[in-house]
Amino acid sequence: MFDFDKGNKKHEKELAKITGDKQQIYHRVFDGEDGQAVIEDLKKRCFVRVTTYDPDEKKMGMNEGRRSVYVYIINLLNQDIKELLEGITK
Repeated sequence: MFDFDKGNKKHEKELAKITGDKQQIYHRVFDGEDGQAVIEDLKKRCFVRVTTYDPDEKKMGMNEGRRSVYVYIINLLNQDIKELLEGITK
């Protein structure tokens, strides 16, 4: 069994041995129909189509954090930039 303690690098190494690299893991999670539905939901919730600006610096920081999660996932999935831009403008 894995040791799932927070911040445990041993778990990450064990998981990588069994399942391959991080990009492959993300592809398995997001490539299917359900995964694409999650991406669409994140697109709506993570400030992909709108500005993250808020007069309150803390709120703006939170908004940027949400957006950065979406960008990170998309980068790991290595989507073509044209495909990404088309998705934003839909």
